[in-house]
Amino acid sequence: MEKNNKIKNLSQNAILFTISGFGTRIVSFFLVPFYTYVLSTGEYGKVDLVTTTVQLLIPILTINIQDAVLRFSLDEQYQKEDVISVGFQTVCLSTVVLSVGLFVLKFFGIITLEANYILFLYVSFIVGAINNNLSMYIKAKNQVRVLAVWGIINTIITCIFNLLLLLVLKMGVNGYMIAYVSGTIVADIGMFLSGNVLCDLKKSRNTSKIICTMLLYSAPLIANSLGWWINNASDRYILTYFCGAAINGVYAVSYKIPSILSALQSVFYNAWSISSITEFDAEDTDGFIGDTYTVYSSLSFLACSLIMLLNIYIARLLYSKDFFVAWRYVPLLLIGTAFNGLGLFDGCIYTAVKRTKDISITTIISALINTLLNFLLIPIVGAYGAAFATMVGYFAIWFTRTVGLKKIIRMKVDWKCQIGMIATILIQCVVASISGNVFYQIPFVLLLCIFQRKILFRLLDKFVALSGLKR
Repeated sequence: MEKNNKIKNLSQNAILFTISGFGTRIVSFFLVPFYTYVLSTGEYGKVDLVTTTVQLLIPILTINIQDAVLRFSLDEQYQKEDVISVGFQTVCLSTVVLSVGLFVLKFFGIITLEANYILFLYVSFIVGAINNNLSMYIKAKNQVRVLAVWGIINTIITCIFNLLLLLVLKMGVNGYMIAYVSGTIVADIGMFLSGNVLCDLKKSRNTSKIICTMLLYSAPLIANSLGWWINNASDRYILTYFCGAAINGVYAVSYKIPSILSALQSVFYNAWSISSITEFDAEDTDGFIGDTYTVYSSLSFLACSLIMLLNIYIARLLYSKDFFVAWRYVPLLLIGTAFNGLGLFDGCIYTAVKRTKDISITTIISALINTLLNFLLIPIVGAYGAAFATMVGYFAIWFTRTVGLKKIIRMKVDWKCQIGMIATILIQCVVASISGNVFYQIPFVLLLCIFQRKILFRLLDKFVALSGLKR
């Protein structure tokens, strides 16, 4: 495929994934002031630990089968119908394992959570695991429009239930938990029906031939998911242990501003996860992969810098009462989010050549670094230590994967420029963490623009060409 066509396909998918997922994240972002007003720091910290636990359980109990569903559905030598059938079989089995596990743990008093939190955990696991498999399968079938439609509906349902249950019926944390899963349940049903998944499941004939192959592919990714979870969430548990649930509630809210950047990155990542497989070229002959990395990394760093610049103002809009102090942890988490996105970009290339063990090794290395720093720093500097450990952990993922890519692909990237941008954003992070003053940060934003001037002018030319204007 010609380079222009590759770019066109990537752009089209990115636009559709913007419609699909960006709305949900934006609505979640704007509901933060509502949550911080209605819920106490302790309530928010507790429910955050439950959702964090679900994020850990899904990849472990389902053996990360959703990644195999995407990869094998895109492989012409396998029948898509058999692939999704294996995905659903795995989800069903994992649900049985979770049911037994929760019953045993509650019976022996190992779990001390109230029944409403346990039910929330159980339902969140089921709808989340199903959603992961359906999303990957429909993506592989190139039915991105289906994802877009049900992503919008998910957003609307979630928003309506939040307002109804929290504002009108004043159900507190129980209302929050119901609203959290309601949109996903509707979206799961909609994707299942609109994507003709039932018809595909009926066509499945012999999954025994591929189930072992799929599990051998996805099993090493459990370590990868565990590592990502440690980088992204283990600090919540360590922080709660040393500092209490209230501090964790504040720290959990601080993630909401970096979620703006992760929302932008996820739009690209969903599209790139397809193109990296279908357009992989070890020599990067036409420079498509290198150019894509350059544009993506440049825009990620620039977006990171701009959000950091406005951090204090966004915090005043989002954080109520005792939550406002969360702004201080945002700059470090923003840097971590930027490296997280770049690490995911690299991970897609490893996936394209089915080197899942390498993905897991790099993630585990960073997770060990993160955990060590959490235990060393949190008792001394609290949530600052957690944020710093998260940033270093994600940096380690990006660095180890980028170095390892040299054995897989000759990616054409100007690394001197990349290092210059990284140095600039790190210095801005120090300044932003100390004072949050906008005027002190403006020079760093301008310097990033200078580093990226060629890319910015190129994007401007394309925008002018599309709009029919003259530059």
